Amino acid sequence: MSTVADRCRDCYRCIRSCPVKAIRIESENDVLRARIVENLCVLCGRCVLTCPQGAKRVSSGVEQAKKLLAAGRPVAASVAPSFAAALPLPGYFGMPALLKALGFTLVQETAWGAELVSRALNRIRRTRTSNRTCISSACPVVVNLVEKHYPGLIPCLAPVVSPMVAHGKWIKRFYPGTAVVFIGPCVAKKEEAQYFPGAVDCVVGFDELWKWLQEEGLLKAKLEPAGFDPPHPQRARLFPVEGGELFTMSLSTDMLDTAVVAISGLKNCIDFLSQLRQQKIEAPPVFAELMACSGGCIGGPLVPAGDDIFIRRQRVKQFFQGRPDVFGGEEDETAPLPLERQFQDRQVYRPQPPAAVINQILAQTGKYRPEDELNCGACGYDSCREKAAAVYWGMAEVQMCIPYMRRRAESMSNLVISAMPNGCIIIDRELKILEINPAAGEMFDWQEKEVTGRHLDQLIDGVNFRRVLATGEPLNVLHAYDSNGRIIREVIFPLGKEDIVVGILIDITHEKQQQEELQKMKSQTVRRAQEVINKQMKVAQEIAGLLGETTAETKVLLSQLIKLMEE
Repeated sequence: MSTVADRCRDCYRCIRSCPVKAIRIESENDVLRARIVENLCVLCGRCVLTCPQGAKRVSSGVEQAKKLLAAGRPVAASVAPSFAAALPLPGYFGMPALLKALGFTLVQETAWGAELVSRALNRIRRTRTSNRTCISSACPVVVNLVEKHYPGLIPCLAPVVSPMVAHGKWIKRFYPGTAVVFIGPCVAKKEEAQYFPGAVDCVVGFDELWKWLQEEGLLKAKLEPAGFDPPHPQRARLFPVEGGELFTMSLSTDMLDTAVVAISGLKNCIDFLSQLRQQKIEAPPVFAELMACSGGCIGGPLVPAGDDIFIRRQRVKQFFQGRPDVFGGEEDETAPLPLERQFQDRQVYRPQPPAAVINQILAQTGKYRPEDELNCGACGYDSCREKAAAVYWGMAEVQMCIPYMRRRAESMSNLVISAMPNGCIIIDRELKILEINPAAGEMFDWQEKEVTGRHLDQLIDGVNFRRVLATGEPLNVLHAYDSNGRIIREVIFPLGKEDIVVGILIDITHEKQQQEELQKMKSQTVRRAQEVINKQMKVAQEIAGLLGETTAETKVLLSQLIKLMEE
């Protein structure tokens, strides 16, 4: 699995869905991105299903399967028994026909491998001398969980391969030279196939197969029905549902029988393993069937059908009860295959963070006392201290604390409003003052604690605020307040859909006074200029009389002089 960085929106949903917290949050250019930590990941696929942005991606096996089919060698399809629940096919015989149309020469049920595994487990159970609980190794996610997070319980794992590997080995033995493609609902099978390269050559998810069939146009084609190739399994067709392995092994499925237990869901498996490791179970079961997906393999992450677990379970039961094997031959009895396997400790050992360091990390998000730790889980971790430990290990960032970042954003906003040189008044629909900043208080000689909650009209003329509330349109107007002799430019606007109005008040009293002084100066200058012109006219007339010039000439000259003086 991988993360598509451009799609990741650091919502932390993948962390919340990951029971083993195998997601690392990294900062790239001040943007947080989620990365899967392979050493911790158990490949349950929960993050793929829960990511709303589709940022988690599973590598497809379709292209590899196509190459195998094109190579000219026979290719067998091993179909997981959960296909009956996973694919919305019209009939149970449709799957073999579709796969044969794609070019597969052999189409068998993986449930035959489950039959082989059940026989091997029964042999081990009959010869087992230890009273230690035997944990089924059929689910690769559970195997990963034990090896990476509960290595002390490795001796409890049944030393037997999974049904997929068993079936692949069987095909390789009886059909030499045949490539094997497993088709199922599990992400972890892709990694498991790499551990057993001699058994399975390629893994294709049910969702990948469905898209492949759509691309080839086979879902609409009229194909002759065909049955699965023999050998045909019997009880193992119920292997993919919770309790199916117990049923296949002919063990008790009675819920009151404490000797055996069937558990599905990764969180439930973790709880069981934790109790088993701490030896808190008074009477540990002899055999434990653990399946990571809720309800069993029918709840796998690569299932395209949207039906709920109950419907899927019913379909598998119907497939089992219908026994659609009329196209096949008799059940095949074979000599036991070597199905043993070994396990290894793959745990990543991390130092326990010192208490002092945890406290320092908590302090960075304003958590100094136990009551400051909200443990809200918004960051994806169950507690603030668990998240602080993740920060210590480099798995998380301090700023992932959403309540802290919200408080920080609010405090920054308040700081900006408080530092504004212009006044700011915030009112609600009833014209009650919600908040003012210091500049507004100084402008009207208010104290914030005295005016908060009071009606605006009790303090100033709120006519422009009422207009904005009524129309929803912003205003930019001048308002003269005679009570304190101020002239205010009011920029008033509604705040989204919250029925809140914000007013930015800019005191332009001094600017207005300067404009009035300038206008007064201009008026005085024009008046004095007119007086000078009048005097000049009188002098000009006297001179003109002495020189004997006509009155008309004098008038023209004086008019030109006045125009010149005015300009």
